[in-house]
Amino acid sequence: MGVVASLEKEDLHKPSGRLVVLPKFGGVTVGVNAVTLLLALLFSVPLIWLVLAAFDSQATQQLHLPHFSVENFESALAPNLMWALVNSVAISGIATAVATVPAFFGAYSFSRHRLPFKNPLLFSILFLAGVPTSILIIPVFEFFQNWNLLSIVPASIFLGITCLPFELYIIKNAIDAIPLDLEEAARVERASTLRILFRIILPISLPGIAAAAIYGFIMSWGNFLIPIVLISSSDQQPSPTQIFGFISGINVQYGLLAAYCIIYSFPVVALYLASSSVFTSGFKAGRTHR
Repeated sequence: MGVVASLEKEDLHKPSGRLVVLPKFGGVTVGVNAVTLLLALLFSVPLIWLVLAAFDSQATQQLHLPHFSVENFESALAPNLMWALVNSVAISGIATAVATVPAFFGAYSFSRHRLPFKNPLLFSILFLAGVPTSILIIPVFEFFQNWNLLSIVPASIFLGITCLPFELYIIKNAIDAIPLDLEEAARVERASTLRILFRIILPISLPGIAAAAIYGFIMSWGNFLIPIVLISSSDQQPSPTQIFGFISGINVQYGLLAAYCIIYSFPVVALYLASSSVFTSGFKAGRTHR
C-alpha cells in the first residue's frame, strides 16, 4: 500500500501531456490594445463627419449634430453629377477589362511555360507596377493630343495598361498554386490548352483573378490625374473631377461634398459584396478539383 500511495503521489506531480497556455495581460498588450483603439477612433471620426454632414443643411468642417435635411442628396442626384458617376463606371469597367484579360493569359504563360529571360521579365513587371503614372503624364498627353485621342475610351485604356503589371503578378501567384497534376491528367484525356485554361485554370484561380480585377477597378475608380488631363470634354469627366469642383478658394460645399461622396462609394461597396460569392465559388472549385 505504501508503494502504491507513493506512485500515486508521483503521478499527481507529473505533467498531463497537454500544454496549457494561460493568457497574459502585460503592460505591452494593454498598450498595444490602447493604441489600436485610439487609431480606430481617429479613423472613425472622418466617417462619422461624412454621414452627419451629408444630412446637415448647414454643414461645416466641424463635427456637430446636424440640422437634419435631405437637400444635399437632392443636389447630389443632379443629372450632371449622375452622368459623371456613369462616366466613372465606364472608365473603371473598360480599364479593368483591358488589364485583367491580358493579365490572365500572360500570367498563365509566365507560370507554366519556360520563357527566355523569364526572371528578368518578371522583375521588370514588378518594377513597372511601382512606377508612378504622374511622371508619364506629360509625354502621354502630348501623344494623345497629336493623335486626337483626348477622350474617355483612350484614357480608360491607358488606365488599364497602368494596372496591368500588378494584376499580372497577382494572377500569376494564384496560378502557381494550382497543382500541375490537374493539367497533366487533362492532357492525358486529350484536352486542348484552351480547354484546360477555361475549364481548370480559370475556375480554380478565380479568387486571384477577382482580387486582381478589384484592384484594377479601385485604382481606376479613384484616379483623378489621368482623366482630368487626358479627357478634354467636360461631359466625359468622371466623379473625382466633379468632387474637386465642390472645393473652391471662396467656398466649400461641405454638405454636397459629403452626400456625393456617399453616393460615389456605393458602386465600390456593391463590388465588394458581389465579389464575396466569386471568392466562395472559386474556393469550392479548388476543393472539388483536388
